[in-house]
Amino acid sequence: MHPAVAALPLEEKGLVLGALLSRLPPEEVARRFGGPTGRRCRAALETLAGETRAGRAGALASLLALVRAPVPEGIEWVHPGWLRQRLAPEPSAVIRAVCEGLPGEVRRVAEQMLRERGEDLDGPPPVLDAAGLAELRRAIFAALVPLAGPAIPRASAAQPLLELSWAALDEAIELRGAQTLGRSLQGAQPAVIARAAAGLGRDLARAVLDAAAEGGPAAGVGAGRMVARRLVAATAAERSGNDDRAWSLGARTLAAELAGEGPAAALAIAQRLPPERGRRWLAYAGVELG
Repeated sequence: MHPAVAALPLEEKGLVLGALLSRLPPEEVARRFGGPTGRRCRAALETLAGETRAGRAGALASLLALVRAPVPEGIEWVHPGWLRQRLAPEPSAVIRAVCEGLPGEVRRVAEQMLRERGEDLDGPPPVLDAAGLAELRRAIFAALVPLAGPAIPRASAAQPLLELSWAALDEAIELRGAQTLGRSLQGAQPAVIARAAAGLGRDLARAVLDAAAEGGPAAGVGAGRMVARRLVAATAAERSGNDDRAWSLGARTLAAELAGEGPAAALAIAQRLPPERGRRWLAYAGVELG
């Protein structure tokens, strides 16, 4: 993908593609969308305008390939719960057809669903022409965003989270919650900190204690503590169970930190989580599920 658009969030790649297809001038894009999005898209379009004809054609082709892909790249990394939800409304014959030839992780979900329906898996899958199969896959998987390839820039702060396993991502979110709780308690009495750490259990207690003991410039510690306290208060108001409190707090913390990454990054992280937790993550991030 051309460097001018490679670093853009998925949504802005789409804006640049739309502007190229409609021959919208860079300054008009900046005027319509404003803010950092408008500025970044304008810069990308101005760079592409200075390219050779072949260079512009190559950039356009890569963007078209990204949005027209029948199956989002990295679909094998999507949590099985999301795949089941996408496939569940479909007839068994459609499930067999669209999942044939996809990564093994997707086929295993499809086979499990078909077994639950009492279907015979030994027969050949239905045969569809390539164009029809591509359109069917687009219709079923359109709500999923890519988890690999050029859709999310390597420089994105979400990228390290996407590289974690499903279990490791859950653990990373819980750890961030424990750290936020500890940060909210900086300056508190040791007994208060100890009770809070004990309430999260042995595995997360050390993170609470370490974060509570962090030093640094008074102004910086104070500002971070106030942000952490607001997040803790919001989580407490949610009234989630103790077993889930660290996860909820961590999800709120990370969602706030990734607010500038764009909806596609938030959706990508949600797809790495079980659907129930993924929806909560999106609610914290203020992103609606399509």
